[in-house]
Amino acid sequence: MKITYIAETSLSNRSAYTHHVLKMCDSLCKKGDVTLIIPFTSVNLNFNKIKKDFLLKTKKDILIKSILSTKIKNFLFRLIFGFKSAFYLKNNRSDLVISRSLISSFFLCIFKINHFLEIHTELKGITKFLLINLNYINSKYILKTILISKSLSNRFPKINKKKHLVLHDAVDIDDFKLKKRTKLIKSITYVGSFYKGKGIELILRLAKKFKQIKFNIYGDSLGNIYKKSKNVKIHGYVGYNEVPKVLANSDILILPSADIQFGRTKNINITNYNSPLKMFDYLAAGKIILASKRDGICEILKDNYNSIIVNQYDLKSWSEALKKILSNKYDLNKLRKNSILTAKKNTWDKRVLKILDEI
Repeated sequence: MKITYIAETSLSNRSAYTHHVLKMCDSLCKKGDVTLIIPFTSVNLNFNKIKKDFLLKTKKDILIKSILSTKIKNFLFRLIFGFKSAFYLKNNRSDLVISRSLISSFFLCIFKINHFLEIHTELKGITKFLLINLNYINSKYILKTILISKSLSNRFPKINKKKHLVLHDAVDIDDFKLKKRTKLIKSITYVGSFYKGKGIELILRLAKKFKQIKFNIYGDSLGNIYKKSKNVKIHGYVGYNEVPKVLANSDILILPSADIQFGRTKNINITNYNSPLKMFDYLAAGKIILASKRDGICEILKDNYNSIIVNQYDLKSWSEALKKILSNKYDLNKLRKNSILTAKKNTWDKRVLKILDEI
C-alpha cells in the first residue's frame, strides 16, 4: 500500500504535533510505504536521530518530501504548501492520504483527491471560511474527518455526522517498561508544555502545601521565572526518548488543566476538548494519575477507575484529592492496573487500523 501523510511541521520541532505525526507514520509503515510531506527540511536532517529521539520502531525508511525551499512564515506560505502538496499527489497517487494540513485538504478537494482530514482544534479565520463557510468540509473527497475527541466533534455541527471519526491520541506500549511499585508516595511529576492554562502555577502552589513530596516539572520553562519552594525542581525539556524513564521514576503523574488553556494556536481555548498526548504516556507508565475534570480528558480518564479526577481547578480541591491519596483512601493498585489496560486499548497501531477500516 502506498501511503502519504501531509503535515505542516518541521521534524526539528519537538512539539506534540510533531510527535503525533511521527508516531502515526511509524505505525503506518507497518501497512505500506509511507511518504511524509512537510514544508521544509534542512539538508543535514538525520532521520536515524529522529527515530531514536521519538522511539520509532519502523525498519523501513519514511520518505521525507519537503515542498518549500523555506519554513512556513505566514498564511501565503501555507497556501503555497497546500497547493504544491495537492499538485504533487495529483501526479503521484497514493492508496491512502491523511492530511493534518487544513489548507492542503482544501486543495486536495479541488484536485479531486480522496483523503482523510485530521483536526485537533477549532477553526478560525480564512481556514474556517474555506472549509466551513464554503462547505469543503463535507466534500466527497474527504472520506472522513478525524477529530481528536467527541467534545471537539460537537463543535463541528456543520460536518455530516456520518463523516465524523473520533480518534483520540495514542501511545506505543513498547516504549514503557514498568518498574516495581513503591508503597510510599514520594514524588509528583508533570511532563509537557508551559502554555497558559497547563496548570504550572497550581503545581507550584501545591508544592508549598506538601513539602514532604518532591515535585518534578519537565518542559520548556522559558527561564526559571517562577517563585518555587525547595521541593520543586524544574528540569527543562527532555526528549521523548527520556520520557518513559522520567515517568517510571515518579509515583503520581499530574495533569492539571485550567478553565482557559491555549496550545499552538494562542487565541483558541482548547481546555474542554483537548486530548493531551502526554495523558496516554501517563497511562502506559502505570502510575497514579491526578487530572482535571475536562470533557476531552474524561472521555479517556475515569475517576476511581484509571485515575483520580479533580472536579474544580482550585488549590483546595487539588489539595483534598492529594490528601486522600496520601491517606490510602483509594485502591492505588487498581488505578495503576486499569491505567495500563486503558493504554493498551489506545495504541498507535489500533488508531491506524480504525482508519484503514474506513477504506
